[in-house]
Amino acid sequence: MSNQTARTPGPTDLLTLNRAATVARLLAGVAHEVNNALQVIGGTTELMQTTPGLPASVADGLQRIAVQNTRAAAAIQEVMLFARQKDATGRTNLREIASRSVALRSFAIGRALDAPTTGRFVVNGNAALLQLAVLNLIVNSEQALAGQKGGAIRVELEEAPGSVVLRVTDNGPGVDQAARAELFESFFTTRSRDEASGLGLSVARIVVEQHGGTLALKEQDAGACFEVRLPAA
Repeated sequence: MSNQTARTPGPTDLLTLNRAATVARLLAGVAHEVNNALQVIGGTTELMQTTPGLPASVADGLQRIAVQNTRAAAAIQEVMLFARQKDATGRTNLREIASRSVALRSFAIGRALDAPTTGRFVVNGNAALLQLAVLNLIVNSEQALAGQKGGAIRVELEEAPGSVVLRVTDNGPGVDQAARAELFESFFTTRSRDEASGLGLSVARIVVEQHGGTLALKEQDAGACFEVRLPAA
């Protein structure tokens, strides 16, 4: 018989539980909003595809929209399905997560994945939630580059002593100094509510911190760089 006694949950445990509940609520809200938007996009696209006499270029564009809308809907459902599995944790390769995330957003503004193929980049955690965090960082950069010519996003990975580092960098306008204090707060956004929900960075930060890591905006001369640092497994 074991002589170990049950440990009384401390403040850190309660904080983790509260954050887990917050993540669940935020994910439910995000899924609802995204699904509503995807239904509108899908329905409108299908209706437009029935228009007689569409030029070939327009028909081709609508078909591409329909395909990508289906992919996005499937990705959202997959992420939510795995995110609900409390035991879906283990050793996972952050490079694979970054590669999938870049591939999922490949139809949007130009981006590149910069990660050495020889690194391990292994962390402990929920792969679906970590992918959600990375996707949110990429989408945040996409929104910052909206309407800008020559916009570019780079997703970088590197190994550091005891940790794995992922950076999402863009050459957009950067983050105003006055906005930095509230940057990771829920529902805070510098864009219009029609363009952004204000949940992306907040969800990303909570997910990263739940995995024992940090998410920070790094100082640089131009654009923005968000750095995720997770304990190496």
